[in-house]
Amino acid sequence: MTIIITHPGSAHLDDFLSCCLVINKSKKITKIKRKEPTPSEIKDPNIWKLDVGESLDPAKKCFDHHQKGMTEECTLSLLLKHWETWSIANEVHRWLNYVVIKDTLGPMEVATQLKISSTAMGVLDSFIQRTILDLFKDQEEIKKGSILFSLMEIIGDHFFTLIDDYTTVLEEVNNKIEFQMIEGVQVVLCHEIIHHSSTLVLIIKDKMKEEWPDLRGGIATYPNKRVKGSIAIKRFDNDPRVDFTRVADHEKVIYCHPEGFFISVEQMPEELLKKYIKDAIIT
Repeated sequence: MTIIITHPGSAHLDDFLSCCLVINKSKKITKIKRKEPTPSEIKDPNIWKLDVGESLDPAKKCFDHHQKGMTEECTLSLLLKHWETWSIANEVHRWLNYVVIKDTLGPMEVATQLKISSTAMGVLDSFIQRTILDLFKDQEEIKKGSILFSLMEIIGDHFFTLIDDYTTVLEEVNNKIEFQMIEGVQVVLCHEIIHHSSTLVLIIKDKMKEEWPDLRGGIATYPNKRVKGSIAIKRFDNDPRVDFTRVADHEKVIYCHPEGFFISVEQMPEELLKKYIKDAIIT
């Protein structure tokens, strides 16, 4: 039997997510205990100690950041660095570093770095996240097969699946992306990518910034995941130069958002696609 021990009392994203990731990586976890570990448990390499134990010793599966001199790490970052996935995880999960900052330096430091007010921080607090953490907090033991444990399995799996998807999609984007200027607007044509992932738009925006470092706005085309085989066309940053309602009545339009920032169209030759884009640009 392989178990995780993490601290009792208040629950944070650091200890909760760390447990989720270890569940995924280990595949052998049957139980999570929320308590302080005994000296013998700290020495036992079959027991994961997360955010408890005042020791960083991967050989004994001890991952705690509550020790002198460790002010910029939390358990989550220690685990990901141990697995050599910290860098790529930050590329995919842009929120990850702020989990570390919040756990080590507090929410006000997050607000300072994001240049937002404490009021905005409170508004952005997720009700769903808080509900899950409260449920986690109230358990002394979480056993495999329980609803909460199953949810943690899903979260851990999704965390690493997105990283794998990002790597696959990034390779395809690098091979197939096309940059163009249409009526003075920066356009990325990326609709022939076969693999779709929720990381695709993130990658496209990064590639646009690489091509046009000062860009705010622009248009991208990519596979529409809602209607198989169709093309999504999106404007970024509420670009005032673009309004897709101007082409809402065109023959091959499937759906146009009434605010004009998104449109989906049937497959069509590239020249016709460029014509639709051109017609959506305010000149």
